[in-house]
Amino acid sequence: MNSGNTSEADVVTRSFIEHDCRVTTVIYEPTDAQQIIYGTVTRNGALVGSFYCADRARQQDWRIVTAEGHDLTLDGNPVRPFDHGSAVIVLTTILTAPAHEIDQLLRDALGS
Repeated sequence: MNSGNTSEADVVTRSFIEHDCRVTTVIYEPTDAQQIIYGTVTRNGALVGSFYCADRARQQDWRIVTAEGHDLTLDGNPVRPFDHGSAVIVLTTILTAPAHEIDQLLRDALGS
């Protein structure tokens, strides 16, 4: 079913492997630009987390949701990657680390 001003042909999915994880993105792809709508990261068939852009028009205000369904936070503050590439890096390298290392890896990546 078609809704709004997008047609089914405008929405594509792409997958690639990054750090032994499968990254799948849903992209709105009109003829003049690409906008990533949503992405998931899996490792060995298990969900690591997902990412999405809260401001699709400007492709900013990125969010990460953990496999448990919660926004990714550090010390109670939401982690907001700069762009989708940064979100992929967090999901494929930091959230796949041993659980006891994740907070420190996030602190190191964020410079906090």
